[in-house]
Amino acid sequence: MSIRREGYPFIIGAALISAVLAMMGLGVVGLVPVAFVAWFFRDPERAIPVGDDLVVAPADGTVLEVEKTVDERVGPCTRVPIFMSVFSVHVNRSPVTGTVVGKVYRKGAFHVASLGRKTDANERMIIYIENRDGICRVDQVAGLVARRIVSFVDVGDRLEAGQRIGLIRFGSLLECFMPEGVAPQVKRGDKVSAGTTVIGRKQG
Repeated sequence: MSIRREGYPFIIGAALISAVLAMMGLGVVGLVPVAFVAWFFRDPERAIPVGDDLVVAPADGTVLEVEKTVDERVGPCTRVPIFMSVFSVHVNRSPVTGTVVGKVYRKGAFHVASLGRKTDANERMIIYIENRDGICRVDQVAGLVARRIVSFVDVGDRLEAGQRIGLIRFGSLLECFMPEGVAPQVKRGDKVSAGTTVIGRKQG
């Protein structure tokens, strides 16, 4: 299992803390910070399901709700917010195959990410991915602890479903807006894995 390079500065910082703890005679305890930070930035390989009609989870975590809504660019759609705890893999993945047609960074607040709708005002990176079925929107949402959104993609990039698109440091929220005609395959409380769990399926 690989470690994301974005985590290297944090691992070095944890190593310094571990060294101090070791000098205090807390050698075993001193290993905990390094182990946790390295584990947090883990980036496991995933077996991506094949199918142009599928929408896969963009993040590991728990589905907070499944609701119908309307987005000004996506149109009528289904919103699926996924809460990532500090124990989740934090690498985010593209839910569909398509082209990035929009990317918008929006400053905002840092409410607790598990509050669902109450995070509408939170800082976020919005990514629009278009394919023949319409536009899928993915929001990387900062939370109370996670205040650093990292994006790996830009407008014009061609993405494959399950491809890595970014990460959020230390627990937060991903929101996926699936276009009309895609039937949700998950419900509130479901545990999902980025790139492997099918959260939507194109109908017809």
